[in-house]
Parts: sequence; structure tokens; C-alpha cells
Amino acid sequence: MLKLPKTTEYIKVRRYRLVATNDLAAKFERNIEAENKIYNYVLKCLEKAYGVKHLKRPYPTNKNAKLFLAKDVLIPKILKDLYGLSKWDGKKVGIHSQALRDEYLVSILTNFGKYRKNLNNIKYQESGRLKKAGAYAKKRPATAGKY
Repeated sequence: MLKLPKTTEYIKVRRYRLVATNDLAAKFERNIEAENKIYNYVLKCLEKAYGVKHLKRPYPTNKNAKLFLAKDVLIPKILKDLYGLSKWDGKKVGIHSQALRDEYLVSILTNFGKYRKNLNNIKYQESGRLKKAGAYAKKRPATAGKY
């Protein structure tokens, strides 16, 4: 148990209940729209740079590399193409917190990395199947199974 010094005063604490106002609901809707817009744009950029046709390109794996990609590459593209801004303005963009913005982009990059890993696995599995099927077809005589 925690022992408090004798000079500590006890105060009563009220519990506040959050009431969703119309302003708060409108702000929430704007934030969701901004996040969806940014999500779609980032996925389009990642698909162009690291997608199916570019699986041999190295993709950032640790958090620092993803933060570098988000801050130095993706955010300037987002601001220039979507909003026509040169630096971040939370009132115009819709995401007010820069830490939230960074974590949101890192989570998108992490999920895209998992998707890319699955693409790699599928590609290698299919190529292995094709090679095995081709080798089997070469070994098998042409007349086998016709009678």
C-alpha cells in the first residue's frame, strides 16, 4: 500500500462524461475522410514503387527506415499532390497531430510490407509449381496414360 506524507490533502474528483456534440461528430467525419484519402494515395504510391512489378526492390523493414520513408518521401508527396501545401497544416489536412500522422503512415507501411511478403511467397510457390510440373512433363513419355 502507498503511504502518503502527512502534508497531502485529499480532494474529490468528479467524473466527466463525454457527450458527442454535432461539432465533434463533424470533426470526426472530416478526420475519417482525410485518413481515407491519405490511405488510398499512399497505397497508390507504394504500389507504383514497391508493388507486384517491383518485388526485387528493397523495402524498409525497421521503424526508422519506415519513418524516413514516411517523413521525407510520402508526406511531401501527399501535401503537394492532395492539398497543394508545402508544409503540414493540421487545419487544412484534417489530421491535427503529427505523431498520429507518423504512426498512421508507419502502420500503413507495415501492413503493405506484410502484403508484399505474401506476394513474394505466392510468386515463389507458383514458380516452384510450374518448374515441378514442367520437369514432370519432360520426364513423362508422350504416350503414357493414353491407353
